[in-house]
Amino acid sequence: MPRSAAQSDFVVQASPPEAEPPAGPIGEGTSPVELPFAKLRSPFASARATRLVMAFTFIVLGALALLTMIGPHVPTGE
Repeated sequence: MPRSAAQSDFVVQASPPEAEPPAGPIGEGTSPVELPFAKLRSPFASARATRLVMAFTFIVLGALALLTMIGPHVPTGE
């Protein structure tokens, strides 16, 4: 049966299992390593920034609601 042009030429072969690492110490020069302090850096906004933006949003929406209610009652200056 002829192969389609869409078929792959890759072949999957199982590799032999790796040898187990030694059970004892690896060498005399090895010792525990102190890692530097890791600081969490997130692309997301902080809780304080979220509260500030929400407060600003509600203030602006409140001002728009007041202008909408008061606007029709302002005299036109005829």
